[in-house]
Amino acid sequence: MLGTCCLIFIIILLPPLGVFFMRGCGADFWINLCLTILGYLPGHIHAFYVLVKDREERQAAANLGPPAYAPVPPK
Repeated sequence: MLGTCCLIFIIILLPPLGVFFMRGCGADFWINLCLTILGYLPGHIHAFYVLVKDREERQAAANLGPPAYAPVPPK
């Protein structure tokens, strides 16, 4: 996986390429490609949206473990 700074730089230059690196050649890539063709700014907005959502999903997946057990305080 690319670093976040490198990914942001790629998104600034070519938004569809950044989405491709994050999600592969799926629906998000094709949506971003169409948005970039229709207007450069909508492609950027969508690419940064995908970046934020991808980071949120990864963070939520990392926190899915069982709850940590704590010792019972003495009485």
